[in-house]
Amino acid sequence: MVNKMCMLVVVFFITLCLSTAFAAGPNMNPGKWEITTQTEMAGMPMSMPAVTHTQCITGDELIPQSQEANQECQVSDIKFSGDTVTWKIVCSGQNGRMEGTGSVTYRGDTMEGTMDMIISGANMQVTNKISGKRIGNCD
Repeated sequence: MVNKMCMLVVVFFITLCLSTAFAAGPNMNPGKWEITTQTEMAGMPMSMPAVTHTQCITGDELIPQSQEANQECQVSDIKFSGDTVTWKIVCSGQNGRMEGTGSVTYRGDTMEGTMDMIISGANMQVTNKISGKRIGNCD
């Protein structure tokens, strides 16, 4: 009987510790965010103009998403380390297939990060510098 009680107490504390660790998440204030992406392509003499869009970011949806209608992306392997979120991404669309990794660090009402992609077939490297700020509540 004592062994069962000890086992229940141990299981309770392990569950409590795990739920606390997963609930913490990055220091990000949910809401409507203005996200700016600056794209750089290796070998291109000029940089592309920055693109800005808005997105509702919540504790369940922490990955900044592209607003390009001509591509479909699948995000996987999402991991958290402190205030940083990392992921893998595969996109397909009119410009071909792209694969890469991304990382963004939240600081309350701001974020900064990068996403490095390789365009298959062309073997071209693309780097997206991501910055964002919370601008209000989601609609």
